[in-house]
Amino acid sequence: MNFLTASLDDKILAITRKDSDAQEFAQLVSSEGGRTISLPVIDIKPKNPTVVEEFICNVNEKKHDYCLFMSSQAVEVLFDLARKIDRTRETISTLNSRTIVAIGPKTRQSLINHGVAVRIVPENYSSEGLIDLFSKMDSVNGKKIIIPRSEAAKEFVLKALCDLGMTVDELFLYNIFTSKIDSSWNNFSLLLKQKKVDAIIFTSTSTVRSFFEIMQTLSLNATSSLNNVKAIIAIGPSTNRELRRRSIQSLEAKEHTIRGTFELAKLVLREI
Repeated sequence: MNFLTASLDDKILAITRKDSDAQEFAQLVSSEGGRTISLPVIDIKPKNPTVVEEFICNVNEKKHDYCLFMSSQAVEVLFDLARKIDRTRETISTLNSRTIVAIGPKTRQSLINHGVAVRIVPENYSSEGLIDLFSKMDSVNGKKIIIPRSEAAKEFVLKALCDLGMTVDELFLYNIFTSKIDSSWNNFSLLLKQKKVDAIIFTSTSTVRSFFEIMQTLSLNATSSLNNVKAIIAIGPSTNRELRRRSIQSLEAKEHTIRGTFELAKLVLREI
C-alpha cells in the first residue's frame, strides 16, 4: 500500500479498549496508514464459577423461552467460568435447548465458536434494535427470557422487555471496574494536550464513565480536552447518549460495530 495516499495517513485514533480487545480496530486503522492508541478503561471481575450452576438450574427450572446475550464479553465470561467447574458441555446443552438471541455479529460469532446455535440477531445491533425486534414478533407477551450480563448494565432492556409483557430474569456474571492508569494513558494525555489525537472511539457506556473518571484522576478536564479531538465516535445509541449527557458532541456509527466506528472515523477525518 502507498501510505502517502492512505485516508488515515499519520492520523492518531484512540479506542477505549485494551490492546488484546482492540486488534480488529488497530488492523483497520493500520491498513489506512493510521496509528491506534488502545486505552484500557475497564477491568472485568467474574463472579464465582458457581454462578454457572445457578444459570443452568435457573433455565431448566423456569424453562425460559429465550436467552439473550448483550455482548461477546458475557459469552466469554460464561464459558470461562463453566470450564473452571467442568460444566462446559452442560452449558452448551442448556443454551441450545433455548432460542438464543445475540445483540450483534461479534456476540453471535462468540456463541458459535462455543458450539451454540444463534437463532436471532437484530438488524440494528443495539439495545434499541433488540427491543424493536421483539416488539415486532408475534406472541412475546408471557414469554420468559434470561439475560446473562454485567452487574453494571443499565435497566433499559429489562424495562422495555417487561413492558412488552415478557418475564425477564437477569443473571449477573461479572462486575466492571475502572482500570488503573498505565503508560498508555500517559502517552495519550500528552498527545491530547498537544492536540494530536484525531479521533476517539467509545465502545460502551461503561467505558465513557471510566474514561471521565480516569481523566479526572489525571487532573485533566475531559470536556475541554475532547473539544480538541476532531471526531468523537460512539459505537451505539446508549454510548452516544452517555457522551451527550456529559455535553460531548459525539457521532454515532450507523452500523453499531467496530468496523462501523472505523468507517465513520475515516469519513469524518477525510473531510477535515
